Amino acid sequence: MLFFRKKSTLLLPVIKKSRFKQLLVITLLLPMSAYQINATDNRNHLMTTKVSENANAESSTSPINFSVLEQKIAQKMSLDIRYFCADIDGKPSVKTSLHCRQALTELPVELSQLISDTNIGGIVLFAENVVETAQIVTLTDAIQKAALKSSLAQPLIISVDQEGGRVARFAKMTGFSGNMAIGASYPKHGSRFAEQVNSTIAKELKALGINNNYAPVVDVNTNADNPVINTRSFGEDPQKVSELGLVALNAIQQQGIMGTLKHFPGHGDTHVDSHLGLPRVDHNLATIEQVDLAPFTWAIKHAKPAMIMTAHIQYPALDSSTFTSQSGEQLIRPATMSKKILSGLLRNKMGFDGIIATDALDMAGVTHFFTPVEAVVETFIAGADLAVMPFKVRTPDDIYQFKLFIKEVASEVTQRIAQGDLSLADIEQSLARLNHYKAQFIQLSPLSLADKIAQAQKIIATDAHLAIEQSLASAAVTLFKNNKLLPLSSTLLANNTINTVHLIAANAQELAALQQGLAQISQQDNIIIEHISHFIADTDTSNEQHNNKLLAQADVVIATLDVKMASLVDLGGMDDAIASYGTKQANQQKRTYEKLLKQQLKYTQAQKVPSILIAKGSPFLLASYSELVDAVLLNFDDRIYAQGTGFTSPGINASMQVIFTEQQAQGVLPVSL
Repeated sequence: MLFFRKKSTLLLPVIKKSRFKQLLVITLLLPMSAYQINATDNRNHLMTTKVSENANAESSTSPINFSVLEQKIAQKMSLDIRYFCADIDGKPSVKTSLHCRQALTELPVELSQLISDTNIGGIVLFAENVVETAQIVTLTDAIQKAALKSSLAQPLIISVDQEGGRVARFAKMTGFSGNMAIGASYPKHGSRFAEQVNSTIAKELKALGINNNYAPVVDVNTNADNPVINTRSFGEDPQKVSELGLVALNAIQQQGIMGTLKHFPGHGDTHVDSHLGLPRVDHNLATIEQVDLAPFTWAIKHAKPAMIMTAHIQYPALDSSTFTSQSGEQLIRPATMSKKILSGLLRNKMGFDGIIATDALDMAGVTHFFTPVEAVVETFIAGADLAVMPFKVRTPDDIYQFKLFIKEVASEVTQRIAQGDLSLADIEQSLARLNHYKAQFIQLSPLSLADKIAQAQKIIATDAHLAIEQSLASAAVTLFKNNKLLPLSSTLLANNTINTVHLIAANAQELAALQQGLAQISQQDNIIIEHISHFIADTDTSNEQHNNKLLAQADVVIATLDVKMASLVDLGGMDDAIASYGTKQANQQKRTYEKLLKQQLKYTQAQKVPSILIAKGSPFLLASYSELVDAVLLNFDDRIYAQGTGFTSPGINASMQVIFTEQQAQGVLPVSL
């Protein structure tokens, strides 16, 4: 059936009353924005149909035109471009993208065209995309130029997980030691570091051309076995998490970057990583309101969050309705697909008027139970504005398949509109929210690319920013255990002198950071260390007898340990599930160092040589090491980075101050053990 348009008036043929309501839903798509495309080109595409089973047989070079609805659907999707392979091992890319591991650091012509053709709403960057400052600025500049060539001519939301600490995609930015470190600094410093850290991160992201940070995490970590949140949380106290989360959010947004509160309605009391399964929280309604929802409620009441990210988590007390999974199971609907939670609770009851973005839709908490099309449609019906990573584009053929995917989603959306599950008004309101926050936060710089790069290089990891990182590390270092050993100035030092310090490290970088920390103490505090011996786990070839001799001769042994619960979030996401996450080699290396460290600490203990452990990571995993040493210092998600010709660690530097001088550890553990 044909529809005719004359100015803004819709002319409809006479139809039966029973068909009018359904037909009107579709025809209302005709009025268009200032970015409208030719109505004559659109009219044959208004009624989207489900992509046929043999669509894959079509040529990937066949032109695909999009209807108005399909364009709107594309605007509500955000893709990652982590990898892209024009060919693999010299051969044309196959249709599956499982084997593509070629990091994308420059925007290829094919993906530039995809952005221009589809009007997608956003791009998510990962560590593979962000290598050097000039390279990142060039990449984001190319992405926005491609977006401006689309029919909408609107810039994209360019997102990244740069939380600081455990989850930080660009390693050469100022790093910081994470939210739990900020939580540990709270008793003495209040919200100072929540503001300084997040303001600094946002300044650097803006200089790189990134306009949306998937931060701050405001999950209240009440489960010691939580593998995916853990030290990403400010702590276990809902009031403190709420206060620090609000300050962090405002600090990000005051720099012109969209902040993202996550993971709604709360991921703090789970023991399942939603990258790998579907977690369930069985809190009663009172606990949910007082603990899980509290930081979100506080931020919505006292600020204007641009974005809230959903969690792929079951919350029976909030929505006990079920769905039939693709395997036929009856399961409780996860929050990301729950209209009661996203629309009824977050949008209506809590009054959130910003962008609701899903967590990555390629996570097992979704893909094990929904087909890709079902996942997108269900989250749109639930009330999400932005479907994040609903489809992997890794090869040229994937681009064609993604365009068909848009059509298939639009077709299913059309059917669900006809069934009354969704309305065009819902879609229009969603797009209005996206466009509002784009207009508020995305102002493209008029500078040339060369000037953008020069400007960014003056902002990334400046001395002033690195000084803030060191200040947080010093404020957060927490004395986990002290068996009357620290400070050494009161126990082992004579005239500020110690004879032999033995260092145990997992690798050469850790050893270099320890040596740098000792050198700094020697220079700043006139500490004299006559001799330093060491053991490096990954390169040591000496025998056990030799190592034991070094341990026995030492006046004090200082060891390092990186201890955390493994999660795909540390590496990036589901692409790592096959490629590198949990490989036998990686796990073996970790177990080998842990085994060697415990062996050496046991021997040290037997020889009655004082020992100190400088740990970074999760406080929940330190018990078995703590019993083997006299003192433990915790630096949360501290990092080691290159400095000059060596390496340094803010946390190790702070720990050395506590070990050798009268400087007391300022941090207070923000969780119960």
